[in-house]
Amino acid sequence: MAAIGAIAGLTAWFAPSLPTGIAQDAARPNHQPLISRGYTDAPAGTFTVAGDPIGGATLIELRIKDGQTVKEGEIIGVLSEYPRADITVRTSEASLEKLMQVRETMTKGSRVTEIAMAEDNIAQTVERNRLKVLELQRSGKPPDQKEIELSLIEQNLEKQKTSLSLQKQTLAADLAINALDIANAKAVLDRALTNREAALVRSPIDGVVVQIFTRQGERVSHQGIAKIVDMRKLRVLAEVDELHLDRLVPGAKVEITFRGSPTVYTGKVVRSPMTVTRVKRSKADLGEGSAHQVEAEIEFDDPSKIPQMLERETRVVFL
Repeated sequence: MAAIGAIAGLTAWFAPSLPTGIAQDAARPNHQPLISRGYTDAPAGTFTVAGDPIGGATLIELRIKDGQTVKEGEIIGVLSEYPRADITVRTSEASLEKLMQVRETMTKGSRVTEIAMAEDNIAQTVERNRLKVLELQRSGKPPDQKEIELSLIEQNLEKQKTSLSLQKQTLAADLAINALDIANAKAVLDRALTNREAALVRSPIDGVVVQIFTRQGERVSHQGIAKIVDMRKLRVLAEVDELHLDRLVPGAKVEITFRGSPTVYTGKVVRSPMTVTRVKRSKADLGEGSAHQVEAEIEFDDPSKIPQMLERETRVVFL
């Protein structure tokens, strides 16, 4: 009797695993539960990470392993161009720093002090010249001598002003050249940073590493480097005979169980089937001709409580 009971229990779970067309040809009226089978997948949360060709063709460092949880932006690998790109970044940073120091010296160093002193000297010269002019006007010197002395006073002042103007123009020109050099150095640094970043392979999402295609020291595979899945977007893809298409509307409630576990999880249909697949039946299915199936996407009500596993077979009851 115990053996019969065990066989009956296994038959009850595996019955939905028969070809969907047969299992559902004998389905109950639409107001009763519809049973189907499916598997877990995360179509909207699956990303294949590939390296940027600029970063190099070989993976020189792999920082992940199968089943590891990663965060968005976390470095998972380093490509072969990284060492060269890193040296270029450091060199560019040093060049930019040197130019910034030169600018600091020009704007706050001796040249600015000299200009300030020259401006002060001119102001003092202007005051002295006013006194000299008054003295000349009150003196008894001949007019032609007064004129010559006044001319010399004005010429001396103009020389000081011309010298000051030249100093300012030279400093302004040097600052403009320095500013252009700084802009060019920043552009070079930006390119170097971009190239270095291209050699760093980062995770595009918070997720789990489910498959690694390229190992350390290998050329990057045409498949990429790794596949990462956001398990929060885990879904069940269930196959149902097209005869029941009217029941697969978004929001329709379902119950899900995993093979080997009695725990029942609840969920709902989130995507109605878009295409119909034709499946040929075999004699082993006790049927003839073809079955037309559709695939419904089902979302768990509480994804945090479900087993985090892809391609696990499920039993789905549409309520």
